[in-house]
Amino acid sequence: MDNQTSIKNILIHGAGQVVNLLAPFLVALYVIPVCGVDKWGIVGLVTTVYILLGLIIEFGANLIGVKEVSAYRSKIAYLKNYIGLNYKYRLICCIALTILLVIIFIALNVDKTYYWGLTWIVAWYYNPIWIYQAQESFKKINHIIFWSKLIYVIGIYLFIKKPEDYVYVVGILGIANSIIYSWFYYKISKNTKLSVKRIWVFIKHNKSIVLSNFSISFYTQAPVFIIKIVLGNTYAGIYKIIDLFLVAFRSYLGVFFNVTYPSYCNLIATNFKAAKTYVFKMTFFNVMFLSIVAVIIVFIMPYLSDFFNLNNEVNEGLKLSSLLLFLPVIIALNIPFYQTLLFKNQHRKILIILSAALLIAIVLGFVLTYNYSLYGIILTLYITEIFVTGSMWIIGKKELAA
Repeated sequence: MDNQTSIKNILIHGAGQVVNLLAPFLVALYVIPVCGVDKWGIVGLVTTVYILLGLIIEFGANLIGVKEVSAYRSKIAYLKNYIGLNYKYRLICCIALTILLVIIFIALNVDKTYYWGLTWIVAWYYNPIWIYQAQESFKKINHIIFWSKLIYVIGIYLFIKKPEDYVYVVGILGIANSIIYSWFYYKISKNTKLSVKRIWVFIKHNKSIVLSNFSISFYTQAPVFIIKIVLGNTYAGIYKIIDLFLVAFRSYLGVFFNVTYPSYCNLIATNFKAAKTYVFKMTFFNVMFLSIVAVIIVFIMPYLSDFFNLNNEVNEGLKLSSLLLFLPVIIALNIPFYQTLLFKNQHRKILIILSAALLIAIVLGFVLTYNYSLYGIILTLYITEIFVTGSMWIIGKKELAA
């Protein structure tokens, strides 16, 4: 696949991501005035918990699964077995997790939002986006994103009417995703008549990359836990406003990764030199684009605040979010090296880097947040991502030179 085709796919996939990115802003601008910033902090905390649980359920599908389906797309029988095995594992995992979570929720007497979040378990089970990603069926992915987010936003505006309704926010998204994911899941050919014993082989084969994926997700999600513990729900809510922009950029980086990774996997197996040229050219265009967008947002942010006549907490969140706009540029620089390490099955090296990043994020996060409030967590994020990108560059460069 050439650069022009990849850019075309980024634009196609990116069009769907516009809806994906717009939905959280539409929801936040409606829910915060109705329910309050402190309740938005609780919603953010519960959302983070279920994002992390999703990694256990999907078990590396967005990385190893994409690689397998992409690399062996012509071997139909193998693909049906692989996809079927993945979903058999998911079924067992979802049942076990649901039982365990209900027991924990009852024992800890948690907020009702956590119970509504169980709808996310159903959504994580059905999620078929990784398969369509491997097949480079980005138009289908756009349909999944568009319809699930449309149901989500409509549901929020219909059912969230008073402060105590915040408990339904996470559940509405879970229900919306479950409906649309299941519709597209049943369109996929798969072999579900597989021995349960093969699941243990599947777990053993994927455990390293899942642990590393969990580490990277946990250190990106850790700030909301740290802020909740150190500063409370209101500041956690303000951080989730800041995080809206970071999530938007991370989603875009996900689009870039999702489009280029299957192509890179195909190309690197046949023409290593062409693969290197392809991934570095795409990364250069990506970094330039992110830098330009960050500069534009910095300039328009003050006008955005005045135009919408936002309250003090939202304005504070928007002001602080401008400090994080260049963080995605640092993240983008590690993508070619991360993709190379994934392709060459250097899962242990990835796990070591990301586990160290998680430790840095937690230790520095608590120390700097305690001393410098939200500015401390912003500094922590920069230090952590610089460490990850530097480590990926040092190790990945050796693999690219091989």
